Amino acid sequence: MKKYYFNSNLKFSVTDEKSNENLLPNQLRINMKNCGICGSDIHYFLHGENGGRKIKEPLMLGHETVGEIIEVGKEVSKFKIDDRIAVNPALYCYDCKYCKTKNFNLCENVLFLGSAAKTPHTQGAFREQLIIDQSQCHIINDSVTYEEAAFAEPFAVALHASSFTKYNDNQKIVIAGCGPIGLLLLKILLQTVEQEKIFVLDVNHNVLDTAKKIGNINTINIKDNLNFINDYRNFFDIGFEASGNVNSINNLIEICRRGSNIIQIGNMPGGLIKINYNKVMIKELKLQGSYRFINEFDDAVNKINNKEYIFSDMLTHKFKLQDCEEAMKIASDKNKSIKVQVYN
Repeated sequence: MKKYYFNSNLKFSVTDEKSNENLLPNQLRINMKNCGICGSDIHYFLHGENGGRKIKEPLMLGHETVGEIIEVGKEVSKFKIDDRIAVNPALYCYDCKYCKTKNFNLCENVLFLGSAAKTPHTQGAFREQLIIDQSQCHIINDSVTYEEAAFAEPFAVALHASSFTKYNDNQKIVIAGCGPIGLLLLKILLQTVEQEKIFVLDVNHNVLDTAKKIGNINTINIKDNLNFINDYRNFFDIGFEASGNVNSINNLIEICRRGSNIIQIGNMPGGLIKINYNKVMIKELKLQGSYRFINEFDDAVNKINNKEYIFSDMLTHKFKLQDCEEAMKIASDKNKSIKVQVYN
């Protein structure tokens, strides 16, 4: 079984190991079929760290994964060999105070695929097979492609972020950052918000063009439109920060009106960052963090199974698993790609 490790020297290495690890009673072994490349994977690839979590040992990237079951543990009853599944990359402890109150995304002991948050690192899905707990598995319908199903995890992130505020007919909404999460959030908002009341900001024409194809919304390239911040100061009722850029959160603080909501989804750099925090107080802004998802993963899989959303307009590239380094290079170039997946 081939495993593709990313190392602290920012280079990939491949190992070929026998798949002889025994399953625990509640575990499944799956053939990895598709895995999307996330912004956090790109941070690891470009910088060797993500949000302050530094690669200290070889790490298999990838957490937006789906597969086919090839072996089940003796206590697994809900799944069988050949089932097609979407994998929730988070394995919760179910014992900490957050798990006991069902705030699973805040679990103190979570193991998250493809993460350097803990040492030893939690290995991800850039491999031909992986072993997962049955609690992480969700059946995908035969009518759903693996490409579609691999959107479950980022879609769940966007669903969770959209849950923090209610929308009415008079509100004007801005999404700052138009990567895959921003685009998925846009798809969700278009179900309930009039198109002309949604603004999307970015510095890249490629992603803004994709947003425009999704809905007849207002797209602004902030790098080209230097007057936008002044022209739209105190204009928006709800702001979503989906880029993980310090300038972006400061822009939202300026253009969102007094008393408005700002939801932070983008993964900011680790440590202290410089924002105009006094204006958060003066304008009485409600600054809300949005971290991963809770029950939204179930919701995402259900909506994908029911064909409620289209994702083909976002999937621009697919690479064989053995070409994961090239896949990472393309995924890192937003002039060329939107969402990139590897497949096995």
